[in-house]
Amino acid sequence: MSRLSLVMFFVLSPIWLYSRDQECATIELLPYLERIESLVEKQLIENPESFNEAKLIERKNESFGIQRVEACLDLFTFFIYRSTDKAKKYNDEAQRLALDLDFKPEYLKSSLNQAYIYFIQGLFGRALSKIAQIESQIESQNIHELIAESGTLKSYVFAEQGKYELALKTALDVLEMGEKSQNKYAEMRAYSAISHVYLRLNEYDKALDNCLKGLDLILTLEKVQYIFPKIDELARMAHKLEGIERASEIYEFYLRMEKKIQEPGSYVRSIVYMNMANIYIEEKEFTMADYFLSKSLDLIDSNNYRFRRPRAHVLMAKLYLEVQDTIQSITSYEKAFYSAKVINAFDVIKEVSKELSQLYLFNGDSLDAAAFSDLHLSISDSLFSVESEQRIKILEAERKIDNISRQKELLELRTESQAQKYRFLTLILILTLISTGIAAYSYMKVKKKNKLLFNRTKELTLEKLNQKKIVPDANSTARKPVTTKKGPKSQQAYIDEDVKEIILTKLQRFEEDNFFLDTKCSLRSLSEKLQTNQKYLSLVINHEKKTNFNNYINELRINFLLNRLVEDKDFRNSKLSYIARSSGFNNLNTFYSAFKKRLGILPSYFIKELNDEEMG
Repeated sequence: MSRLSLVMFFVLSPIWLYSRDQECATIELLPYLERIESLVEKQLIENPESFNEAKLIERKNESFGIQRVEACLDLFTFFIYRSTDKAKKYNDEAQRLALDLDFKPEYLKSSLNQAYIYFIQGLFGRALSKIAQIESQIESQNIHELIAESGTLKSYVFAEQGKYELALKTALDVLEMGEKSQNKYAEMRAYSAISHVYLRLNEYDKALDNCLKGLDLILTLEKVQYIFPKIDELARMAHKLEGIERASEIYEFYLRMEKKIQEPGSYVRSIVYMNMANIYIEEKEFTMADYFLSKSLDLIDSNNYRFRRPRAHVLMAKLYLEVQDTIQSITSYEKAFYSAKVINAFDVIKEVSKELSQLYLFNGDSLDAAAFSDLHLSISDSLFSVESEQRIKILEAERKIDNISRQKELLELRTESQAQKYRFLTLILILTLISTGIAAYSYMKVKKKNKLLFNRTKELTLEKLNQKKIVPDANSTARKPVTTKKGPKSQQAYIDEDVKEIILTKLQRFEEDNFFLDTKCSLRSLSEKLQTNQKYLSLVINHEKKTNFNNYINELRINFLLNRLVEDKDFRNSKLSYIARSSGFNNLNTFYSAFKKRLGILPSYFIKELNDEEMG
């Protein structure tokens, strides 16, 4: 029935009787409408499930984890303008899952969705309170899209409450953030909020300018969910700026898009019906106006769109005034007044209190007339003062100054760009040459140093090996006891001389038996093997070997390893992990560190030089 009525409206309206000038005027919006239609066609081909409730629910039921959360959020988007209850159901599920699985961004997104549901229901205080709860978390996450959503929603609430200065400032802050971060989504949401403010202020030319900027970004980012509200905004502004013919053309386009994809839902339809009714009132088509306004109120009441209710009743009051039914007009204005009072929509209260004052005065009710007149004046003084309007002008001027400054900076940058590029390239070339020279010098110096360290290490190793071959085999001759000259006991002695001699003798046997190659060799295990006290063993190593236990063991391992690397070609060509393990090291890092500390070069370099010398 609603579609049939809309079609009748388009047929009856003289939309085809354009003059040549009017046809030229429509060209400005035609490219946007064509782009909208192209985007809808593209989405129907590439992403048809986004318009299909059953497919979306099936995807949710078949997914888990983050995919399920995202599916629930997509279902929220699908239902938010169709069924608030269903949208809330899926958003609650997304929030629970995101909280359980610690998906922070998705949890914050679902929290903002809850705030938006409060906004749609006219619960402005709860919406702002919800945003305040999570605002610091959103900023700490530094997710520009969520910051933009938060700021845009706050701007919407402030505008509905008649706090236009605050609404505009909040929206401009979002726009500045989007421009600085080059985040197109944030800019898109900011332009939507700015357009909303100017619509409330009845500054339709500014509203249209910002609406088209936002629409351009919507089409660029392919955000189809925002299309229907934007078409309605275009129609409203076109109606005010160019008349009913342009509005009719756009609403005809709206109807065509509604046939291509699922209807946008009761939320958008309720405002579309209100705007259609407003057009019919101006055209004196009161029957059609009453029809669409009644349908709008039914949708508003059945879905509890509380912030839409005051303006719908204002339209109904105007309709009754047009048919000269003052009593019904007063009743409708009173409904508008009390429903606006519930949601603190002060701009509506201001408008309605003025109308009620005049109507009561016309009907001879001076007391009520005076009461509403006083209310109107008090609200005008406190919320809609000249000072507030001036602050809005200042915000607009600051925005223009910022834009001019940015353009000036761009021009200065372009003027200096060639010189800067030349200086920059010259500097880069000089720095590259210097860096290359330093790197080459450092490389040669390090290479020379490493070569010297290698030669020294190899010579010392070969010398020790030769000495070992000259000395008789330890197994064929008795070990010489380790003795030290005994003197009178001193109070400064760190340990009894006899105990020290015993431990040193055992350490000599320990070194000859290569027990240090055991990867589990520790101070405790060695003291148990030598059957001595840990403390005494540590003291002897510290004083007699002039090092701590770990360094002592690592030095024995490295000395053993050097001999084997020089003598055993197959061993040195084994994997480094095997070489490290065979030398008593648990892991490569400890092996590298001990080798480097002992010799100043890496084991891989030492092995490579040995192989190169042998091949050369």
